[in-house]
Amino acid sequence: MTIDIANIHEKFSQKIQIERVKQKLSQEKLAELANIHRTTVSAIERCAMSPSLETICNIANALKLELTDMFVFNF
Repeated sequence: MTIDIANIHEKFSQKIQIERVKQKLSQEKLAELANIHRTTVSAIERCAMSPSLETICNIANALKLELTDMFVFNF
């Protein structure tokens, strides 16, 4: 089985944006809650950067999601 990392990266980026908008959070507010810079949120949502595991955990906590839910792409 081959893992399509580009597809996962794209879906993950979409997931963050969808969850952020669903919770009515600006990129700035999500960044504040996740203790990261707003430009980092923007770069992740645009697929311009791959977040570290620590950043993924911080975003999951900020969005009040389980880590595993960050990788459920049923949208």
